[in-house]
Amino acid sequence: MNDLGRKLVEVPVGFKWFVDGLFDGSFGFGGEESAGASFLRFDGTPWSTDKDGIIMCLLAAEITAVTGKNPQEHYNELAERFGAPSYNRLQASATSAQKAALSKLSPEMVSADTLAGDPITARLTAAPGNGAAIGGLKVMTDNGWFAARPSGTRRCLQDLLRKLPRRRASQAD
Repeated sequence: MNDLGRKLVEVPVGFKWFVDGLFDGSFGFGGEESAGASFLRFDGTPWSTDKDGIIMCLLAAEITAVTGKNPQEHYNELAERFGAPSYNRLQASATSAQKAALSKLSPEMVSADTLAGDPITARLTAAPGNGAAIGGLKVMTDNGWFAARPSGTRRCLQDLLRKLPRRRASQAD
């Protein structure tokens, strides 16, 4: 994001973690994995709809109207510039005890030095943007990251793998 002249603030999953930044104007946009999104209006006040996709559709229409390019063209340009992202998500049913155990993972429990062939650069249990607990563990490299945490809304465990180059995403399985 620095290369685009924008600051990225990483917070735990959930709207509640970025709403204050929208209201005080320090965030211009907030989004989450489950397709929820909010952003600032031109007058600086936050605008949100429910997780219905309306706000993202309007944003796509505005981007197309202003730039003359559709969102896929912008995505392709970013992928060409920064590399194509890869994403994998696994979910497994879990008991309350299993969810509790996963939420207690610590950086010290990761003995590996590499992830998908890349050196591990960080092992986190708190979000870098605000220091709040993420409820699990995130392992980072310069090329991507892996996170494991219990779902906050469902009886399942979630494993997320993002940003590793496609040729390596399968190595992390």
